[in-house]
Amino acid sequence: MCIGGAQRDLLLEDGQAIKSCETYKYLAMYISSSGTLDYAIKERNNQGRKAITMLNTLLWDEKITIRNKHLTYNTIIKSIVTYSSEVWPLKERTMRTLEATEMDFWRRAAGRLRTERVPNEVIRTTMKVGHTISDEIRTKQLKWYGHVQRMEEQQLPKQILTWTPTGRRKRGRPRKSWREGIDREIQWRPMEIGNRTTSEDVLKTDRYIYSEGWVLMVSEET
Repeated sequence: MCIGGAQRDLLLEDGQAIKSCETYKYLAMYISSSGTLDYAIKERNNQGRKAITMLNTLLWDEKITIRNKHLTYNTIIKSIVTYSSEVWPLKERTMRTLEATEMDFWRRAAGRLRTERVPNEVIRTTMKVGHTISDEIRTKQLKWYGHVQRMEEQQLPKQILTWTPTGRRKRGRPRKSWREGIDREIQWRPMEIGNRTTSEDVLKTDRYIYSEGWVLMVSEET
C-alpha cells in the first residue's frame, strides 16, 4: 500500500510479489491508501451497530436495571465504537453518525420505537445519560493530546505532533485536521494559567492538560 500515491506491487528479492491494496487492517484499525480515517471510523461504527443488534433482547428486557444497561453500554458498545478514537478528525457528519448509533442503543434500552418519535432529549433523561459519545471522544482526544505534550521531544508521537509538512498542498479547501479539532476544544473548554502538575488535590479531582504554560481542565466523564 502507498498512502497518497500511485499503488504498485512490492517485489521481493526472491521474485515474489506482494500485491498492493486499498485498505489494510492493523491492530483492529483500518489504514486506507487515501490517508484518511473515514473508512476506519465507518467500520468501528458498523461494529457497534452489529453489537447493538446482538444485544437487542437484553436491551428490551424491562427487568434489567438502568445501571446494568449503562454498564453494558460502557463495557461493550462504547469500547467498540470509540476504539482508537483519540486520533480521529471529527467531522460534523461523523459525529452525527456516531450519535445516531449511540441513540439506537439508548432508544432500545428505554423500550421506545423510532416510530414513536420520542425526542432524543427525553430518551437521554429517561436513561440518565449525561454525555454524548461525541463529548466522550473529544475528552479522550484531549487526554491523549496532553499525554503526548508531556512526552520527551525525541519520542516519535511528539515529533509527529509538532511536525510541519514541506512543499505545497493541493488546491481547494484543506481537510479538517485532528489538530484543528483539538485547538477548537482548547478554546471552548475552561482554562487556567499556571503550572500545577505537582498539586495532589488537583490530580485527585480533575484531569489537566499542559500546553505552553496553560492548564486545560478536562472534567472526568462518568
